Amino acid sequence: MEMSNIIFGDNETAETTFPESYLDPQSLRSPSTAQDDSSNPVENLEEINQNILFGITPFPASDDIPMTDHTSQPPKEIDTICKDLQAKLDLDPEHLKIATIAAKYPPEATAERASSIFAMGAFNQLSATRSVAVVANHVYDSAFREFVRIRTRMILLIPNLEAYSNNPHKHGVLAKTLFYLVLDAVDKQSDDWKEDHLDPAQMQPNSEEGLKHYRTTIGELIKYQRSHLRELLLTNILKTQKTIVKGNVPSRGEMLALIYADLPPTDKKMSKQQIEAQVKSNQPMQIRMSYARLVMVFYYRNKQDNDSQWTAIDDRLRILRTSSKDFQQVHAQLVMDKDEKLFSHKRHIDHIPKEECVVPTLDDVRAALAAVNKT
Repeated sequence: MEMSNIIFGDNETAETTFPESYLDPQSLRSPSTAQDDSSNPVENLEEINQNILFGITPFPASDDIPMTDHTSQPPKEIDTICKDLQAKLDLDPEHLKIATIAAKYPPEATAERASSIFAMGAFNQLSATRSVAVVANHVYDSAFREFVRIRTRMILLIPNLEAYSNNPHKHGVLAKTLFYLVLDAVDKQSDDWKEDHLDPAQMQPNSEEGLKHYRTTIGELIKYQRSHLRELLLTNILKTQKTIVKGNVPSRGEMLALIYADLPPTDKKMSKQQIEAQVKSNQPMQIRMSYARLVMVFYYRNKQDNDSQWTAIDDRLRILRTSSKDFQQVHAQLVMDKDEKLFSHKRHIDHIPKEECVVPTLDDVRAALAAVNKT
């Protein structure tokens, strides 16, 4: 698979050639709706005598009908029985509520019925608890984690992703997002691969806990790779106990070269000439990574929550998708101009004033667009 197939997208259609194994999702066909049977006419129906139809001999009005006595337990006695059973079985609130209502429901409120219902509730609760514990304790193997790591890094090279955060469906389900593309990559693996590397509980039908644990694990693994991309974007900007500033802030081209050299897996590394070609020609990637770096620098210099920066990027991308082409072009130009001003003059981060590290706002774009339209 050529790296150009991973990182290039069509500027006009905003479509991207995904890595191999990325197929367009098959359309789901809606099940056909059966036509309702026509109702039979109800006119001219004969009146039916149920006694004759079922061969029942009516009892004389004066005769008493013998009944079997099913006397229920007194309400206070059932209350005592339920409390005693709860003390022994310790049902959770949901199971206790159901068991108590069912045990006291007339006309069958008996001690035997209460015991049976509470026992069923206890077994159901125990089974559910064990299932949740098994799912929570499952550890995905290194092969699964490595697959997600490599696939995530490859997807991060796609220049027109629609969202980066783990909650992209905040504004509607999107297909071309980091989170869903990773899920899709796992889903496209063979059944044998899934049996070897996925949680057995996840493979069970309607396993809500298994699916929840799986998605949480995917989200955590993606988060590590997002953080890695952030560190690349903040090269010679970020200062931590493990990260030091070794020189001037990289220019746009230098930053992109670092990303292209680092993210591809070992067997897909690009040569120096290939990296230079990508840096020079891949304008969508230039714009996207320049914007991402501006956001990262703003959040870092202003000591804001690191997690929210990806949501901020997703929100801006959502607005741009529904904006006019002129608006998108002006936004891109403002981003490139700001990047050029801040990072293309071999400046040390300590020599770049904090107040200059801002991201072009939507109002800035509107004002610039209005100025262009006047000329």
